[in-house]
Amino acid sequence: MIETTPEFIPNTAAMEPIALKKDSSEPELKTVGHYRREVMPHLGPEVFLPNPGRIGWYAACALGAIGGFAAIVFLDLPWPLKLLCGLFIGLCNGTMGFVVHELLHGSVTKNSKLQEFLGFFGLMPFLLAPTYWKHSHNKLHHGKTQQIIRDPDAFPTLRIFKSSKFVQFMFPFTPGSGRKRSVLYFFFWFSFHNLVAQVWLRFRNGNFDSMNQRRSTIEFVAQVAIMSALLAVAGPANWLYVFVIPFMAQNYLLMSYISTNHNLSPLTSENDPLVNSLSVTNHPVLEWLNLNFGYHVEHHLFPTVSGKHTKKIHQELVRLYPDTYKFMPKGEAMRSLYKTARIYKNSTTLVHPHTHELFDTL
Repeated sequence: MIETTPEFIPNTAAMEPIALKKDSSEPELKTVGHYRREVMPHLGPEVFLPNPGRIGWYAACALGAIGGFAAIVFLDLPWPLKLLCGLFIGLCNGTMGFVVHELLHGSVTKNSKLQEFLGFFGLMPFLLAPTYWKHSHNKLHHGKTQQIIRDPDAFPTLRIFKSSKFVQFMFPFTPGSGRKRSVLYFFFWFSFHNLVAQVWLRFRNGNFDSMNQRRSTIEFVAQVAIMSALLAVAGPANWLYVFVIPFMAQNYLLMSYISTNHNLSPLTSENDPLVNSLSVTNHPVLEWLNLNFGYHVEHHLFPTVSGKHTKKIHQELVRLYPDTYKFMPKGEAMRSLYKTARIYKNSTTLVHPHTHELFDTL
């Protein structure tokens, strides 16, 4: 996921969003509404109800992260136990990210004030302002999925790669680049990607003009202040355990799923989740612990439905669209990421910009 929005294109004339023209290689596309009309009659009404039980997950994750922090800072633990506590904090923060993802889509509670309050603290370990996240993820990513420039999560085209020094610099870190540093991608990219967007991108890209910039800035600054205070309490000797290790763990937990959601899929001019998205399966215990986050086609069809019900939607998609619905084991999807480049030659073809090797999208 290299940012493909215009701020990374040196030519200032390219700062305005552009529409992705239909590519001759692009398959026939259907709309989200088309699939909803066909799938909804097969789903019970309980699927569309809020799932307040996720607040219990939120509380458990928050208490776990706070407990791990307190153990590291206030108990005289040997370094191996501090390391384990740091890893535990990261897993709690990452799971909290799954919870808040559902929360800010409105699938936990319809109370907007409660969403904002819990979202602020739940996203704080990632330094993600909830106002920014709802605009970037809910509006832009879900509304313009896999549309170049318009979707903040879409990888760039070869044209953008050639014109952007930033994209060229970041390419070796991405899966499929063939460079050793690409193994770091899952451990930092989610936070780095959104940090760059919050402190720079949103002020330079018209896609963010309708967002409440002042509110987003206040939330972000407040999160930075609170996190800085916690680091001061922990002291430099503990920063590895309370910040670096959790940072890597929580990024890996999210990015190991997020990177498979679209990065093997075609670019599309129309938001067709069965074409531009991929669901990944995992061990049932891990799926339960990760709130079924891997069922991503299902999520794009029904973003306000709790992950508790996405397996029901999955079963209907398998039945209704056996030839077009795409899903695979998570491990296989991650291996495929490292076997294919992340730059688009056209809508359905990936290209390595240095070796010029071509790869088909899913």
